[in-house]
Amino acid sequence: MSYSGSTAGFRSAGRVLISQALAQLQLAQRNPLTVTCSGEARYLDPDLDQWAFERSVCLGTCDSLVDAMMLVSTRLASGDIACGDDPALRFTPQLIAVVGADQGLVLAGEVSNRHVTWCQPVASDTEARAVVTLACRQRAEAQHLADLGRHAEASGLRRQAAATEGRLVDPFWRDAAQLALLHRRAA
Repeated sequence: MSYSGSTAGFRSAGRVLISQALAQLQLAQRNPLTVTCSGEARYLDPDLDQWAFERSVCLGTCDSLVDAMMLVSTRLASGDIACGDDPALRFTPQLIAVVGADQGLVLAGEVSNRHVTWCQPVASDTEARAVVTLACRQRAEAQHLADLGRHAEASGLRRQAAATEGRLVDPFWRDAAQLALLHRRAA
């Protein structure tokens, strides 16, 4: 008896090794990952109490997404994120972004009470288009609120739009981000 099935679905060990090596080279070109935190800076001086501005702070670079997520957790838990040397300047972290060497978004998360809630990456280009539409609507509504003088509400809606956009993970990183979040939830 002979087997007449196709071997087109099988790859030799050499092809598997070559494909893994190419994948590692692609990944190396997109590393290191840079972790940034954006938020609101505000002076503690009562005369400047109403003067707040957005600021972005680099938390560091990492060679893996897991290391980047650990860096964020550690820095937030310790509360050592500052946006300068001025002791009168208070920084409130709001959004974390992990970007690759090619500036593609790898993962994003919202900060609250020294913890990060990672944004669920989009699963497809169709879902990405829907997310862009939603974020545009949120920003338009924020502008409308600002025009009405409701600045605090507008600011909150702009933060919500930024978090919505945090789902727009670069297609190269979508599977890795999904996997990292699954592992984090399981732990």
